[in-house]
Amino acid sequence: MDKKIIRGKLDLIRGEVISSATRVEFVLGYRLRKYFFPKSNNKAAILFWNVMNTPYLTFDNKISIYESIPYFKKLKSYPAIKKSLRFVQRLRNIMAHWDLDEKKSDLNDIFMFTLVGKYRKITINNNLIEDYRKEIVFLLKEFGYSR
Repeated sequence: MDKKIIRGKLDLIRGEVISSATRVEFVLGYRLRKYFFPKSNNKAAILFWNVMNTPYLTFDNKISIYESIPYFKKLKSYPAIKKSLRFVQRLRNIMAHWDLDEKKSDLNDIFMFTLVGKYRKITINNNLIEDYRKEIVFLLKEFGYSR
């Protein structure tokens, strides 16, 4: 299989995953802002733009804050939202930091690996990407946004 074609397909998948995960992270930050400041005002804007959307508050930090707020824990959809957020975060991190295994990959199954910590691998295929897309749609809907 032509390695350029596989790399090109992976680049498209990476772009989609990182872009949609960034959107979910933004929406999660806004959801947290609305928890602390239900009405828009100067303090709400400061919290959102100077705390929630800075490099100092990572996607993981935002998820952890969401997971620690008792109000969210009481919601019926909380377990599914938590699971979806972690799935999106995990795949986003894989796409951003793991490497392509060109020797094992083909157009249907793209293999990625990392050597950080210990050797780990994942197979990127249509089923995984479809599952990811469903999680994105679910999260955006739960947070009151459409795709």
